[in-house]
Amino acid sequence: MNRYDEIPDWLKSKGYLHLSPSLKIGENWRAFKRQIENKEFVSKFAFYPLMHTLIKERKYKKADEVKHMTLGRAHKHIAVKNNKTEQTYKLRPLHYASHYDALVYGFYAHILNEKYLEKLSLLPELLSCITAYRKIKLEENSDKGKSTIHFAKEVFDEIKRRTSNDKKIAVLTFDIKGFFSSLDHKILKQKWSFMIDEKSLPSDHYNVFKSCTNFSYVLKDDLRKLNNKNGRKSGFDERKLAKIRREKGFKCFFESNEDFRNHIKQGKLRVFKNPFRRQDSDNKKQIVGIPQGLPISATLANIYLYDFDKAIIENLVEKENAYYRRYSDDIVVICDVEKISSTKQFVENLIKESKVEISTSKTETFIFENIEFNDLKERRLTSIKINNDGSKSTDSPLIYLGFEFRGYNVLIKSTNLAKYYRRLISIIKRRANRAKKGINKYPFQKKAIFLNQVKKLYNRPLREIDSETGELKQKLRTKSVLELNERGEYSMISSEVQSQRKNSNYMGYVRRCSEIFETEDFEHQLRKRKHIVFTAIYKHLK
Repeated sequence: MNRYDEIPDWLKSKGYLHLSPSLKIGENWRAFKRQIENKEFVSKFAFYPLMHTLIKERKYKKADEVKHMTLGRAHKHIAVKNNKTEQTYKLRPLHYASHYDALVYGFYAHILNEKYLEKLSLLPELLSCITAYRKIKLEENSDKGKSTIHFAKEVFDEIKRRTSNDKKIAVLTFDIKGFFSSLDHKILKQKWSFMIDEKSLPSDHYNVFKSCTNFSYVLKDDLRKLNNKNGRKSGFDERKLAKIRREKGFKCFFESNEDFRNHIKQGKLRVFKNPFRRQDSDNKKQIVGIPQGLPISATLANIYLYDFDKAIIENLVEKENAYYRRYSDDIVVICDVEKISSTKQFVENLIKESKVEISTSKTETFIFENIEFNDLKERRLTSIKINNDGSKSTDSPLIYLGFEFRGYNVLIKSTNLAKYYRRLISIIKRRANRAKKGINKYPFQKKAIFLNQVKKLYNRPLREIDSETGELKQKLRTKSVLELNERGEYSMISSEVQSQRKNSNYMGYVRRCSEIFETEDFEHQLRKRKHIVFTAIYKHLK
């Protein structure tokens, strides 16, 4: 048996740079485990500030008739107020913990998740309805788990099953606005105590709860160097990072705790407090929310909505023959057409009771029925969207977990494809700029972009074919560790290791979609990718 086989799943080292040193768990994992499982130690443990960054996602959004002069969907819209162009994007805030703190959060996430599954098993219907942040096995004796592809297919198959006898059915989708950043702390604390069967939180659990709700953080951008020429932030101080790796033997932004504290004292690094606020009934600002990005965040989100899920099962699924699925804050309910209004009202009232806000722009109503689609009067299952003004849009797809379902076909969400193409074009732009700079230095060099350079990044297969056996072989990953060398300094030693994780990419995802849904429509969607690549190469090289 390998010495790593006994390491618990929650005891995983992280590779990112943070305020505290990276950890070498290896043979010392038992010491880490023993310390973190010590309740007295955790109850007095001081958590580091989190590190905050923003992920900016471009959105292909519909124009607001009141705010914008432009119509339809686009990546940019012209504002009525100042006649300026506004980009449509979504900022996703992420806060992630220091290395040791992440282990503590991972352990308590493990405890809570085990208790949560016990509660779900008391109502068997709940086990199949809550699909996010859980490993649900494909088969009883299989180690493989279901993915969002399986969860989406289950919903679409249920719609087909319920309409197989020419019956019309309704599908309601709901989305909770700013889910993680709007969780009520009082409700969360109650649910946490309920999950571990305690009237109040024990001191160790309470310390972890406080660190999730009353957290502090630093901005990742504040750790970047200031460029004196233009006054803008550039990259990190790579010379300092390399010196820490070489002399200390770990990866970190700071040499020591003292170095970190001095940066704060000298005003070089600012520490912020939980930024999430909401007005209560007395018009006072109330602190709410938990950071998204902690190992425990997903589990807390699930336990927060336990009573919400239970109420829907007991009142809609068991009494009204509805179908319910929740993936994090994406909620879908299938019900009879005549029950649309009552079902919608019931879910919206439950969301209000949970003290979170529903995203009205993402709340949609669909009717699926078999209708004629050609002159031969052939019929097929078709989605009909009921708009806010009561009008109907035929063939408007139900969008769920990255897929568009029109009844008669399933396709990958168009915005996801657009993101894939943007990444391909971005790679080509960088390669083109590099080729142009190369020619300036070496005039006889060819001005070219090699397709393999693009394919390696986004079209690489999950597995490679072994030239000797002709069978698919798992690709090896490169693992780098800091080890003491002959000069008494630490250097990076790289070696290839067999990975349990698949080297997945977008094309691999498309192939899995094709296999699970048993259709070639997904690969047909990407039929223009070579044309897009060649057009981009020609444009940016010329």
